[in-house]
Amino acid sequence: MRVASRRIRSYLPPFEECFPSKKYREWRKEIRNITRALREARDADVQIAFLKIYTEKLKEESFRPGAERFLLRLRQRRERVQPRVIKALDRLLESGVVEDMEKLCRRMRKGRRRQASVNSPDTYQKALVHITSRLEEIFAHEASVYIPENKEEHHAMRIAVKRLRYTMEVFSPLYEGELENQLAVCKKLQDMLGGLHDCDVWMDYLPQFMEEERAYSIEYFGQDDSYGILAPGLLHLQQHLRERRSAIYEEFVSYWKDIQEQNIWNDLKQFIQLTFDEKCKNQVSMK
Repeated sequence: MRVASRRIRSYLPPFEECFPSKKYREWRKEIRNITRALREARDADVQIAFLKIYTEKLKEESFRPGAERFLLRLRQRRERVQPRVIKALDRLLESGVVEDMEKLCRRMRKGRRRQASVNSPDTYQKALVHITSRLEEIFAHEASVYIPENKEEHHAMRIAVKRLRYTMEVFSPLYEGELENQLAVCKKLQDMLGGLHDCDVWMDYLPQFMEEERAYSIEYFGQDDSYGILAPGLLHLQQHLRERRSAIYEEFVSYWKDIQEQNIWNDLKQFIQLTFDEKCKNQVSMK
């Protein structure tokens, strides 16, 4: 659901001029609200799924208490988030935005002139402008690829890659399958950068979690001996995440170099530019 809401947010901008400005702003606002509401729930779900598999694979029993405590806290947090998710969904339904979007789009489609074609130069120009713009967003973060610790830029690059992917999905029917390779590249990059971000979130939160558990131990037992049982597993998880991030980062850098060597992005820019130029020539010759 969160991915679907993000897709809608990415799909709307190329068609902004097709809709009444007031409705467009309202739609964007409500869809953004549902994306934000689902973010924390999604993050907790992903972390729980990861930690369940991690805990099941632990061979050292002394590591298990810490991992299981962390899993317990994550499940408790997920339960606390659920009422906010329900509230956000109720608000979306009450707003009528989803039905409003569908009705207006159906009405516009039904009212479209039969002779109108989506394969016009104007459409290809729009594709050129939006795809090129998304590519430039990626290039703006290119320097961070070779800086392992630049996690903010890596996260920003992930968002840029995702936006490019979704934008290409919007216009891909124009190119009759010619964007499949670039879409697959974006998907793989997005997965790698998403893996980096997940590790970063974990590693940022773990020290805070460890301090909280130590404080709970002192508060309830007057000393931190019970925390000592958890510490080995939490430290082991921390090290595991460092190693995991390092491995994903090395894979990401290697893949980025492959993309550059294969001229994936330059070929994409040239292809959509040449396609647009060809459409313009054809229109002139028909006249």
